[in-house]
Amino acid sequence: MLSTVQNPRFLLRQCRHFPPKRRRFHSSTPLFLSQPQTLASTDPPSSPPQSQILTIRDNLLNRRTTAVELAQLALTRLRITEPQIHSFISVSETVLREAEEIDAKIARNEELGPLAGVFVGVKDNICTADMPSTGGSRILENYRPPFDATAVKRVKDCGGIVVGKTNLDEFWYGKYH
Repeated sequence: MLSTVQNPRFLLRQCRHFPPKRRRFHSSTPLFLSQPQTLASTDPPSSPPQSQILTIRDNLLNRRTTAVELAQLALTRLRITEPQIHSFISVSETVLREAEEIDAKIARNEELGPLAGVFVGVKDNICTADMPSTGGSRILENYRPPFDATAVKRVKDCGGIVVGKTNLDEFWYGKYH
């Protein structure tokens, strides 16, 4: 029997390589709404920062911005970053129309859902009626489900806008399972 010093498992446990540190983005509002804030000190904040969802909703209700402006900023950001990142398989063609509907509701002083003006990316294995659902496979390239998945329906019912379908391994079963 090998001693603990000679045991390869013991040696591997002692010499594990730690993953590189992830980049952290610090901002008080969504990245596409303002410049990132600088951290003046490392002291913990006295109160938790306001949710970005609440910030978007507050800006919409107080008419500091419109849902169409937010949609244009989000789509512009996607156009700029997507060629390098490849995180979206498809982008919805109805984003601006849905944003216009939110602005019309605000103009008519109608009640907005809690996710009004919030953009959501949906994994491509989740059904959406207005976009293809391929599961990351070329076999299903032209498949359009006849319905929205329950999660997507709930997001839309709350006023959220599905901006697109995010990338995944083919049939969502890759080397990480």
